[in-house]
Amino acid sequence: MKILVVATWYPHDENPTEAPFNAEHVEAIRGRGHDVRVVHVRLGSALGMPGKSSGLWEGTPVRRIAADPKRPFTLVQAARTLAREMAWADAVHTMAFSSVLVTMLPWAARTLAGRGRAWVHTEHWNGVVNPASVSPLWEKLAGIRAVLRLPHVVTGVTGQLSTEMQRFARPGAATVVPCVVKGRGAVVPASFGNPLRLAAVGGLVARKRPLEAVDTIAWLRDHGTAAHLTWVGDGPLRAAVESRIAELGLGDHVTLAGSVLPAEVARHLSAADLFFLPTAQENFFTSAAEALAAGRAVVATRVGGFSDYADASNSRLVEDVTPESLGRAVLDAREAFKDVPAEDIARPIRERFSPEAVGELFDRAYTAALARA
Repeated sequence: MKILVVATWYPHDENPTEAPFNAEHVEAIRGRGHDVRVVHVRLGSALGMPGKSSGLWEGTPVRRIAADPKRPFTLVQAARTLAREMAWADAVHTMAFSSVLVTMLPWAARTLAGRGRAWVHTEHWNGVVNPASVSPLWEKLAGIRAVLRLPHVVTGVTGQLSTEMQRFARPGAATVVPCVVKGRGAVVPASFGNPLRLAAVGGLVARKRPLEAVDTIAWLRDHGTAAHLTWVGDGPLRAAVESRIAELGLGDHVTLAGSVLPAEVARHLSAADLFFLPTAQENFFTSAAEALAAGRAVVATRVGGFSDYADASNSRLVEDVTPESLGRAVLDAREAFKDVPAEDIARPIRERFSPEAVGELFDRAYTAALARA
């Protein structure tokens, strides 16, 4: 099939780590033998992609166009471009909620003219399942989610997200297609030595709760367990986290690694005994899935759809976000998983979320969309 992917977030030269999950989904689709083109609609960018309006990204043709509400003519141009690209495709596949908004008018115009295309939408965004976690404004505007009734099939990366989307979608249109999780290299055993080594991957932002993570390391120390936390990622709370580390005398117990390349993230996960992140909200929780794919059990808060794959066989999830509750979960995970082979933790995740498995699920979504179109 010829698949036109429309994405408002997609990796590019200026930011190669923007929405990597979209590019990984595209790779999974191409792996099934489909001919894929991507139109990256850069919302709010009047300049588009200077010198890079089209080209290949990891082997996939990508066309980048601007759609700036402050410059209405760019919206008209974007709609015309999408309409022309739809004429080529057998199916349209939008990725991320805002992509539905930029696609719906050209798609509706073609449909009214009798030249519509099957439409699949894939959602990763937390704002669809939990509008209050984004902003008070979005919580007031969240009724806009009614546009999810336009696509013939909608897919969410977790069961929780898919269930919420079904409230707005066509009857029976919602299904689960998870993110791709690639095992990076061989799975190595965890040492579970002294100190106990923990790794977190996420921005130093309030939603990831880095201060609570630091407090948990202090609780473990004060209760007789030497632990070291390596936090991979950066953000606006870095100064506050550094201050808390100094205040608690944890300079030798917490390392802020900053933002690193994916291969370096994998190295930090493999060097750890457990993955630990007391996050406030997640959907798929890619970093936790990547930790499991590296053979590292997860300690986290029970806040999102990632309980699809994180359960008692590979994780410890807690409700109460206190240093004691989190610290005891870390100790419980150490005892539960120290003798479990890392390969036994990694194998189910690598198989379930492989590009091949995800690509097959998208094939089913396209088949269903074509039957409905």
